[in-house]
Amino acid sequence: MPTIAEYLAELGKQRTQLAENLNAMGVQADTAEKLNTLVPKVLQIQQSGSGTVKEAVLLDTNTFTSKQETVSAYGESIYIYESTSDVTLQKYADVIEKWGGVSSTNNFVSDASAKHGIAVSNWSENDADTGILFSVPLNLSTGKLLITINASLSSWMNQNLHMNLIKSDGTVSDLSSKITDGNFAYTFDLLFAGSTSLKDQIVNCGNITAGTYYLYISGTEKADNSNFSYNKIEYLNY
Repeated sequence: MPTIAEYLAELGKQRTQLAENLNAMGVQADTAEKLNTLVPKVLQIQQSGSGTVKEAVLLDTNTFTSKQETVSAYGESIYIYESTSDVTLQKYADVIEKWGGVSSTNNFVSDASAKHGIAVSNWSENDADTGILFSVPLNLSTGKLLITINASLSSWMNQNLHMNLIKSDGTVSDLSSKITDGNFAYTFDLLFAGSTSLKDQIVNCGNITAGTYYLYISGTEKADNSNFSYNKIEYLNY
């Protein structure tokens, strides 16, 4: 018959395993917590079915009929990173003003053929490290992540994109610092091959742990007479 000490040791092992299982299911738990704290957390585990799926749209300009609509909708929530700029992380609306405003031919909004998406072809100099940051947080559960990008691009143009997830407190200074330092929680690469028509690319980001992240896409390059515009970006977490 097991001794009391053996019973207690087994309870300790089971408590540790319970905490690890809860974390694996997306519920925050610590092995130092007592059983009477850990056991109720089982009810926080999302049930199977549609309740486990999280999806959100970070960008959608496909129904816009003017460049101003794009700026009004995303001017304050999307940031542009330019390595050659003194202020590396800038609001989308501010960058457009810097390059001459909405009516200028040298701006960050594409024309009607690209559904007034956020253009890459006018981003800074050819050798600049330029990226786009979405300041809307992704509150992800432990599981898999898919990101879909709808874009239009010139038939001869390819883009080697890097999908980066940043763990951050959400402040501009912290996000900017982590982008500059390359301090990313996850990075997934994608080759976006040229095509003149609007097209979708699905990025299978694999397994992730639960947490609050921010999506930053780097690797976009300027090219003369090029056309590359982000029109819609959404994600699915399951």
